Amino acid sequence: MSASPAQSTRLNTKPSCSITGKRVIDRRVVEVLPKPDLTTQRLVFRLLTTRDERAFTDAIAHSREQVRRWVPLNHENESDSHFFQRTLTKARVQDIEGNAWRRAAFIERGELAGRFVGMFNLIKIERGLEWSCEANWWIDTRLVGQGLATEAVQGMTDFALSEHPVGLGMHRVRCFICADNPASVRVAQKCGYERTGNRDLLDVSKALIHHDEYERWAS
Repeated sequence: MSASPAQSTRLNTKPSCSITGKRVIDRRVVEVLPKPDLTTQRLVFRLLTTRDERAFTDAIAHSREQVRRWVPLNHENESDSHFFQRTLTKARVQDIEGNAWRRAAFIERGELAGRFVGMFNLIKIERGLEWSCEANWWIDTRLVGQGLATEAVQGMTDFALSEHPVGLGMHRVRCFICADNPASVRVAQKCGYERTGNRDLLDVSKALIHHDEYERWAS
């Protein structure tokens, strides 16, 4: 379980100290969590860090059978640990390149404070005549039914469409949702997305599945 994003947390490394007179110098490695760049009523969003691996892989283990029907997860014969490392690396690299915004969401306060909720992503960011991107997300299935997905997608989309530097300054955000995934359709519609009538074949777990396009434009 993750600590509050505003706190510094220590890695489990072997202590390395030296004593000068009565002064003890602690040389243990300290990992500072990234400052959250988005908050909603109950959630904070930030880049993954190495200390999130246990929470991430635990969510995957409990949610895989449902989530993998709609979202590509592990590659063939890929361990959950390697999938986590690949996701972490991709998020950091693409964040620097500016072509994607991939964030983990965590519950901010209360009894479940620090609980990993899921991944919420804005990918294929394009800044041409039209600034646009594509949204996708997945949530720990043990947390469904609490409105967390809707809150997260609403916050992420508002952030994408808000003018820079408050947000990403996108003109349009789109997402592709399988018609057999009514829960995600409801989330998108609650967040102001409208179906365009376009469809696309997307590869999910080695199967080509029709997905409907939804979009939301900046006000």
